[in-house]
Amino acid sequence: MSSSDPSPSDPPDAPSSSSTDPASPDPPSSSDSLPRSVFERITAFETVLIAGGVVLFLALLYQMQVPTEEGSFLNPPLVGLAGALLLWPLRHQKAARALLISGGVLLLLWTIDKLSRVLIPFAVVYLLAYLLNPTVKRLRARVRIPRWLPSLLITGLVVGIFGLILFILVPSVSGQLEGLSERLLNGVEGLRSWLAASTVFDILESTGLIEKEEALHQIQTIVQQQARRLPGAVENLVSSLGSVLGVLTVLALVPVLLFYTLRDYPDIQEGLIELFPTAGGRRDYLVQAGSIVGHYLRGQLTISLIAAFNVSVLLFLFDVPFWLLIGLMSGILNFIPQLGAILTMILGSALALVLSGWIKAAIVLLVLLGESFLEQSVLTPNILSYQVGLHPVLVLFSLLAFGTFLGVFGLLIAVPLTAILVTAYRAYRDELTLELGDYGGNDHANGGSSAS
Repeated sequence: MSSSDPSPSDPPDAPSSSSTDPASPDPPSSSDSLPRSVFERITAFETVLIAGGVVLFLALLYQMQVPTEEGSFLNPPLVGLAGALLLWPLRHQKAARALLISGGVLLLLWTIDKLSRVLIPFAVVYLLAYLLNPTVKRLRARVRIPRWLPSLLITGLVVGIFGLILFILVPSVSGQLEGLSERLLNGVEGLRSWLAASTVFDILESTGLIEKEEALHQIQTIVQQQARRLPGAVENLVSSLGSVLGVLTVLALVPVLLFYTLRDYPDIQEGLIELFPTAGGRRDYLVQAGSIVGHYLRGQLTISLIAAFNVSVLLFLFDVPFWLLIGLMSGILNFIPQLGAILTMILGSALALVLSGWIKAAIVLLVLLGESFLEQSVLTPNILSYQVGLHPVLVLFSLLAFGTFLGVFGLLIAVPLTAILVTAYRAYRDELTLELGDYGGNDHANGGSSAS
């Protein structure tokens, strides 16, 4: 057999596909095999719709920023509705979907801001139900009664405590605020003389950091302004809620809302959880975050109440002026970890020093130091016996960040919100790691099978 003969093992020659063969399809070119770009997939009509959506999105931002004139037809909800109707047919496009989601989030935040006064009672009631739900579950499991009965009992107890605070504590606080305002106004000149005689301002002036007279004038002005605002603090708080009829309506509505929220809390909680995104098809991170925040709020509230009671009683026994205000300040600032105790010591001691002398200031400082030692050695290990899982540096950063944007309210909610964000991030990170691990494992398995 000659070398030119075909080998039996050689495959037969495949028929050549000529360009004249009508049955053979044209080979796909390299340009046709590439996926078309986004701009090629969008028709001219879709481009017009997306451009209109961008215009309406900008109009939505303008309507939110500029107050709407009285009698004007356009407002953010109408602009948002128009944008949703315009972009809804293109909701599968990434650009249109991004505009819909961002506009919806902005409109939701704008609505919450406008309805904040209406939403405050509902938010407070849900927070109370969130804190009291374990007690309802414990009573129901121990006595084996329907859920509505312990809900009714706890609602009555909460209303009674709130009424006691309203009729006993509020008048005392208001009276002490008025007395503090009068003492501050009468002692402004004495404060200026005391500061002028102090050598601290002379030292600072010699270094060129401040001008003594200008600094004293500013301090005097600030003290006078704040002193005049103290008597109306409670009245301003009540007036911010609305008219007297509105306040009475809210007070009558809160017990009813609390009862129904406690009774149906499991269903309400499940409905709210369904609103949040999933991580790997599950929402376990919400349960973990809710457990952390619940333990933190219940424990911190208990410790704050004990701190306010202890400081108020001890300062009352030592005949320290404005004992109730200092005690309440100690309880409220106790919600701010690591910074609350320091702020309470500084403010309480300064108030007692200016109004009552250094002996009362020393008493206030010793009482607050004793309360801080009691919290760190007894209360926190026994009541707050869990780990939030946040590094102290992260806690301080969250306090400063939330305090910068939201003021005092931000300081109060900084730690629980940071715990929620960190828990959600950990769930997302674990899910992402799991997906990448599976992907790498599949690639390794495919490579091994192909190699074999």
